[in-house]
Amino acid sequence: MARLSRFDAIVVGGGPAGSAMGWSLARRGISVAVIERASFPREKVCGDFVEPAGLRILQAMGCTGDLAFGSRLPITHNRVYFGPHMPYRGDIPYYDGAHGMPGHGFIIPRHELDTVLLANAEKTGATVFRSTAASSVERRGGLMHVTIKEHGGTSELTAPIVVGADGVQSMVAHSAGLRRTDRRHIGVSQRVYIEGVEVDEGEATIWFDEDHYPGYGWMFPMHGGRANMGVGLLSETCDRFGLSVQESFRDAVERLRIRHPGCANARIASKPLGGAVHMYGGITRNHFAGGILVGDAGGFVDPMTGEGITQGMESAIIGARTVAAALASGQFEQADMARYDRDFRAHFDPVMQYLVFCATILRNRHFSEFGFSSTRQGFEKAQHDRAFGEISGTAFGGLNVQPLAMAGQIWWSIARHLAQNGAAMIASAVTGRPVSANPVAGDFAAWQRGWRASMADDPAWHLAWLKDIVRSASRLGPSLRMAENPRLRGPFAHEGEAV
Repeated sequence: MARLSRFDAIVVGGGPAGSAMGWSLARRGISVAVIERASFPREKVCGDFVEPAGLRILQAMGCTGDLAFGSRLPITHNRVYFGPHMPYRGDIPYYDGAHGMPGHGFIIPRHELDTVLLANAEKTGATVFRSTAASSVERRGGLMHVTIKEHGGTSELTAPIVVGADGVQSMVAHSAGLRRTDRRHIGVSQRVYIEGVEVDEGEATIWFDEDHYPGYGWMFPMHGGRANMGVGLLSETCDRFGLSVQESFRDAVERLRIRHPGCANARIASKPLGGAVHMYGGITRNHFAGGILVGDAGGFVDPMTGEGITQGMESAIIGARTVAAALASGQFEQADMARYDRDFRAHFDPVMQYLVFCATILRNRHFSEFGFSSTRQGFEKAQHDRAFGEISGTAFGGLNVQPLAMAGQIWWSIARHLAQNGAAMIASAVTGRPVSANPVAGDFAAWQRGWRASMADDPAWHLAWLKDIVRSASRLGPSLRMAENPRLRGPFAHEGEAV
């Protein structure tokens, strides 16, 4: 039986975002095609970590059985290294099981996750084109024409709407003039699977090193002594300072074996793979005449952690409402598709703009000494102050980000830090001991060194960075006015949609 060539909507890309879009539209009775160039299952550069909000979405999509939730290792604890030191080891304090989310995450390798999600979209009613490349998209006569290549031949699909879910190198974004190339908002990474890991069940590991700043490494365990291990860096930093993600990765493997007692005998069990992600701060707009961008094509990755699976699915579920509304009205011009940007901004901005602000400050590598020290002190405080970890810790992957509460905790900590160490500073001056031995003086001196080094290295870049900080600060209005993070209730909490 010949497949259709005319649809209500065409989704280019069958990863988590594209499959979620196909599922969301098909369950509404909309005729949708999902085009995926790869033959699943396939490898994908990713940490494979699906946090509680993502698991809630997978449950709503009916994928828990096919993804074998009952047999996976729940990630509930974490250990954090700063260089050779471990300032934090304990449970993940902000995984509290609120709003229908489980109190844990899962490691779900992408060759499993993506295969199940695409099959789920197909089962729901989407027409799936596997091993099919979308080579071009063009709008003519009010229709989107997508040229595809499959089985050695070329054909064309048409629909009023195209959804770009085709990743960092998005052909759809490029055709709409929306492709992102700003290195300030691109993360690069390399990951591998390792075996021979002996760790406490459910305990993930992350680490920070000054020579790889800003960036971090991870080790996420699975059953059987297997784990996903990798590093992520900022593309801009690699370009300006000649950092190599491959070299950082090799360093990280050796350091992990030395630092982590359970990884002393770890061995690489797969080919290292590298990739890139587009982070939220680089979004200009994600709509155009006849279409929208979701997932990594739209830049929905967390700017602090590089996580994007959950955000990609959320962006698709939110975008499906715009697609359905446009089909109902028969209007597909850019102004008609603009609803999507308004919807995803209302959902993501209150938290994401705050995280963009934090990430912008951390972008300056010359402040690595100060940033490294102050962040380590935050983890040390979280080790002994659970309330601090529950709130301020969310900047590193929690969903219930509360900028005002976080700011209050941080400033109160600074005030106490100054009060407790003020007497020591006076004593140092009286006795002649080096003032730099005092933590407060040391932090201030590190800040001064960073400022001087940044100005001396590239004054123009330094001033541009300060302007970026001011610009990102000017966008904090939704964050500061937020009574509750909209993401807490999930992307289904609108228009009568139920999880």
